[in-house]
Amino acid sequence: MSPTRRTILLSVMLLTCVIFATDYFLDPNNEYIYATLEGFEAYYDETEQSLTVFNADLNLFLNISKLSEPVEGLDLTTLVQEIKKSLENSGFKILTTDERDFQKYKATTFETLSMQNNILVRVEFTIFEVPNRGFYMILSAAQDESYDSLRMVIRAAKMMLMFIE
Repeated sequence: MSPTRRTILLSVMLLTCVIFATDYFLDPNNEYIYATLEGFEAYYDETEQSLTVFNADLNLFLNISKLSEPVEGLDLTTLVQEIKKSLENSGFKILTTDERDFQKYKATTFETLSMQNNILVRVEFTIFEVPNRGFYMILSAAQDESYDSLRMVIRAAKMMLMFIE
């Protein structure tokens, strides 16, 4: 079996296992149900209305939060430009910018690098708009040296954090 075929087969098996290994979290406002990967601990912050999930074994952290209610005249492009400026001014080095649909929503993702407590951290910011609900952001962070090996888990965990209305 070729290495490419073996990698594809392994990826499909891992993704299938991930899909069936889920827990569900209902926010206290009964507004959304979140799906989270098994093995991640969940914490909901009522004041910020954000859900944080983390896996201490993998040293992986994700957070989904609401950035804004729907605002007349505010669009995703404008919001993304402001967030990009803010990130650059805060010392984040933007490695890539990716615009594509995230689940069923139009989204922009920034892959960044930052030094936190003398540790190099790779942080992804995915910003998207939910029609009639507002703008949301999923932040995922992992140590830079383990980021590439965790890329599939991060992607699956981000997809699971998309709320079920």
